[in-house]
Amino acid sequence: MSETTFGESLHQLMHAYKRALRQAYADAELDLTVSHIRTLKAIRGQMPCTARAIAQRTQRDKGQITRLLRDLLDANIIVKAPHPEDGRSQMLSLTGHGRSLLESVDTCEREAHEQLSNGMTQADLDAFLRLSRLMISNLKSRESRCPNPPPDLTPS
Repeated sequence: MSETTFGESLHQLMHAYKRALRQAYADAELDLTVSHIRTLKAIRGQMPCTARAIAQRTQRDKGQITRLLRDLLDANIIVKAPHPEDGRSQMLSLTGHGRSLLESVDTCEREAHEQLSNGMTQADLDAFLRLSRLMISNLKSRESRCPNPPPDLTPS
């Protein structure tokens, strides 16, 4: 497969997947951005956790995370409490509403995954996971060797 075809296939897959997720979120009337969802998943995965831990996990700067957290706090999707060991820090957790929203997100994602994998065997899916993880690892390895790529190659 030529590099153009390979890159174009990955690009098309990524955008088709994003469209399927956005449509599923819209159908479920979830008024959350992908950044909000990633932040909620980071909280769920580390709950309770700090804004700093979320920034590290999502690879976003703390300013972006602070803005996202403010939105989620204002919508009563998350709550904060004093850190038991560090008075300068806050611990973040999901509210019942936040857990319910993430259950809806999980359902939307399962539906998109079913649509995406329609007609594929378990062996196909296993091969895809193995290959995609290898590709991600290869790219992360390159990032560690070249930490300051040119601006047009910086991941967004």
